Amino acid sequence: MDPRRPGPDPEQAVGAALESVIADTAPRRVLAAIDHMEELFTAFPARVQERERLVAELAGALRELPLNLLLVVRDDQLATLSSYEGLLSPQPFAYVRLEGLDQPSAVSAVTGPASGSGRRYAAGVAEQLVQRLRTTTYTDRLGTSVEIVSDRVSPFELQIACAALWASLDDGDDAITPDRLAQLGDLAGILAGYFDRTVRDVSMETGVPEPELRDWIETTFITERGTRGTAYRGLTQTADMPNPVVDALVARHILTEEQRARSLWYQLGQERLVEAVRTANRAHHVVPARGRPQEHTPADFRAAAEAALGEGNFISAHRFASVAARRSLEQGDERQFANLLAFQAEVSRIEGDLEAAKQTLNEARSQFESQQDALSTVQVLTALAEVSLSMGEADEAVDLGRQAVARMPGDVSARTLLAYALWQAGSPADAEAAYNDALDLDRNAARALYGRGRVRIALRDFRGALADLDRALALGLPRAEEDRARAAREEAQRRLGL
Repeated sequence: MDPRRPGPDPEQAVGAALESVIADTAPRRVLAAIDHMEELFTAFPARVQERERLVAELAGALRELPLNLLLVVRDDQLATLSSYEGLLSPQPFAYVRLEGLDQPSAVSAVTGPASGSGRRYAAGVAEQLVQRLRTTTYTDRLGTSVEIVSDRVSPFELQIACAALWASLDDGDDAITPDRLAQLGDLAGILAGYFDRTVRDVSMETGVPEPELRDWIETTFITERGTRGTAYRGLTQTADMPNPVVDALVARHILTEEQRARSLWYQLGQERLVEAVRTANRAHHVVPARGRPQEHTPADFRAAAEAALGEGNFISAHRFASVAARRSLEQGDERQFANLLAFQAEVSRIEGDLEAAKQTLNEARSQFESQQDALSTVQVLTALAEVSLSMGEADEAVDLGRQAVARMPGDVSARTLLAYALWQAGSPADAEAAYNDALDLDRNAARALYGRGRVRIALRDFRGALADLDRALALGLPRAEEDRARAAREEAQRRLGL
């Protein structure tokens, strides 16, 4: 693509936008990919006309351009996607399911990292390990147990098992033998041990007591039927637990996040973790407190609001959240009332009612300020700045960002947001300085590196931009930002003639 050519206009039709990109690739075909395609159907279920127009534009682009289209969608939305199959393609779709590792790949994943390390697996041991990882025991309600052998192996479970095996070696041992594998125990026990270590580490990192953390994980993310439960991420809390705790559990793969209705939801990262969590908690004599009073509590209404939001039912989400907030205030729980105001604002933001989101965030801000809760106040100020940017009010976002930084100078997220607002306000040099301040606090802040990389492109420091973007991608970015970072990296390379 010619770097002198302006980028696609967001208001352009899909075909026109793609045509400007494909023009530089002729005569080759181009593969375009859309990840999380299910959000087209779930994020705004009432906006049928916009959805139909987008699908029609994609269909037109496929007819008129040398284009192949890869759609990545969750299983539960396959039926909805297939209803558009005739419109998008004259030929039937080719469906490919993304699975875990097959048996040969799993064996290679077990043995490959040991190559050249001076250590090895004895003959047949890697295959035995993979067989164990493929095997699960299912117990029905009558207590009858049956072994089920899967065709696939979870990469997470494989990594945990291999790490446990290598950690069990004594000094001087250089091989995983059949005896060593036999001493390993079952996978549920290995995962329970991993869960124990994670709880200990997260407790030390966040200050949440271990028993409280164990009870919260089991009660929130395991249903009474023994299936995985979900929880919505609010502005400051997830199911009454501070968000830094959730982030720490995601980083350690106990929880996994999912985008739903343009919001984040969490569940246990693996189905087998259900039994692992229960096993570990029983060993520590932790019994989840599931009993609830008959009268519905504010937490019940908040959970109902979160469930409605996940379904894209904004009317019910607003109604339940309003009842939860009112009851919290009646009970004198001012902190929870403030958190519920922040939740109501998030519902409005996702719905697209930015004015309502702004008004409710200001109410939440007043509540947190009266409670002298500096961290939550800064988080609300940051959210307000993001809403202002979405409304095209960059100068106001800069002012809010500066207020957030003044209240908590050591908050990297606030400094990163201020830098982005300065850039959007037309001050790339000031934005670079603000990103520098954020990186002085945390040199591995991936989002600050990503932001500074894009600003440096605007300042024509292409080598500096490339270095920042490479580091940001290596550290890891959210999916949407990763895509933009790769595009920015390609631009920097083009400008350098690489």
